[in-house]
Amino acid sequence: MLEERVARLEAEGEINRTFFRFFELVDSRRYELIAPECLAPDAQIEYHVPAPHRFDGRDAFTRYMIDKVAPRSQRVAHVLGHTVVEWHGDRARLKARATVWHWYQRHAELGDLRPADWTTVGHVEDDFALVDGRWLIARRVVTPVAGLVAAGSPPPGLPEP
Repeated sequence: MLEERVARLEAEGEINRTFFRFFELVDSRRYELIAPECLAPDAQIEYHVPAPHRFDGRDAFTRYMIDKVAPRSQRVAHVLGHTVVEWHGDRARLKARATVWHWYQRHAELGDLRPADWTTVGHVEDDFALVDGRWLIARRVVTPVAGLVAAGSPPPGLPEP
């Protein structure tokens, strides 16, 4: 019994490290490292912020980040809230909130010290799987909390409120 508890605590530590590493890589624009370090090969990813996006497999997510996000994003900063890991048998689900600040390339001429172009608060639910001895994100669903935009204007391509 004690060995099982210790193993679960060790797993939760690795799950939290993978979760935080994902956002560290996004914020530092190292998109090509997200898949091998954080995502299961067949990961299912759904974002409902700013608009619905679904990705089947980590390669599809990586292509989107490199081809679509990188060219228009100057930088992003994720401020993560407390996490909780819930266990359902051998399956782990992490739940957390994330406040996300976005700066777009199209406003770069305004300088680096400008306020974010838009900010949102999201609820993140990640299902983790043990893949080759590592806990990786197998499924992610991100939904808005209390509206799409917490501050600023909607992202480009979305209507003003």
